[in-house]
Amino acid sequence: MNAFTDNYKRYDPEREGYGGASQWRRNFYKRVSPDEATRILNEKDPYEILGVRRNTTKEEVKKAYHKLAMQWHPDKNPGNIKQAEAMFKQINAAYSLLISYL
Repeated sequence: MNAFTDNYKRYDPEREGYGGASQWRRNFYKRVSPDEATRILNEKDPYEILGVRRNTTKEEVKKAYHKLAMQWHPDKNPGNIKQAEAMFKQINAAYSLLISYL
């Protein structure tokens, strides 16, 4: 396990989701450590992943993050779960890095 997936339920195809809303909310708002985020991003630019400028504000980062998180959430992409999970991890890692430095 890593900082992103600790105590996070795996996708349950029978229930078509990750568990109850309260557990999902708790784990969704967990942030990735800078070291873990750097490992997940594999030298990809966090600004590019979120689609924001380098001189962006916290509000713009949050807005881009929420938009992409909803778009790539694995529950919203049941036919393409593996790619959705990978993108969701990258989006969370990019957000964690950027929000901690702004």
